[in-house]
Amino acid sequence: MAPHLLLVLHILFFLAGLSGKRGVSTVRHVSLKQGGSITIPCLYDLRYRNSVKYWCAGSSILGCSSVVHTDHPKTSGKTSISDDINQRVFTVTMTSLSSSDSDYYWCIVERKNKAGDGDRLQISADITAYIPGLYVDQQEVTGVVGQNVTVQCYYSEAGARGRWCRMGGKCLLNSGTLDGTSVTLHQQTNIVTNGNVLMVIMRALRMVDTGWYRCANGYYQMPVHITVNQQTTKQNTITFSNTATCDHFPCTQPLLSFIMAPLVSLLELMIYNS
Repeated sequence: MAPHLLLVLHILFFLAGLSGKRGVSTVRHVSLKQGGSITIPCLYDLRYRNSVKYWCAGSSILGCSSVVHTDHPKTSGKTSISDDINQRVFTVTMTSLSSSDSDYYWCIVERKNKAGDGDRLQISADITAYIPGLYVDQQEVTGVVGQNVTVQCYYSEAGARGRWCRMGGKCLLNSGTLDGTSVTLHQQTNIVTNGNVLMVIMRALRMVDTGWYRCANGYYQMPVHITVNQQTTKQNTITFSNTATCDHFPCTQPLLSFIMAPLVSLLELMIYNS
């Protein structure tokens, strides 16, 4: 068989493998202003927990150029990668974005004796855009168990509706629940940007709500990480102003002063009225 036919068959078998269920997932298209920063989460299956992860630039997984990977190097220029094997997500952070960073990228995990498994996204860093297609005030939001947390997603396409999704899970177009947590969605008009705002309120937070979410509008998506912390317990203490340093327990001077002060005042009042 001709060599070029073998190459074609190899590519077809490779693409057939990619057409099945992928073990890696990320967002689709992120729009940013020049000079901004972005953190991209790449979720992966349990079977890839100990695999090497790559961040690769290029439209095709076959010919993309590796930028950083989790074994070495973890940082290259303004791009860094980290892997949380417990949450099964590796994240890539790009800073000081410029128009030259606008490209297709791949989240890829290495597979032994097989082509890498991956998912593709597009990053647009537009030097001329005043307002990105979809953005948030901050990608990292912190909440407390039992309390609410609010995220605001801004998008420039007036009249469109935004969605709130748990990455790797389902999406909400209207108020509802995500994995048992109540979520309220408010679609509003932003007069300043002539666009819309999706206000997301996650209520009565639980520890299991910690994770990656995304705002979505049309083809644009923006990842948001929510961290839920336990409530801190504060103890109320009474401090006496007239205290003493005691070498031995019990120390009676603070208690004695606490009792004697009102008695002295009462005695003075009785003498004054007599």
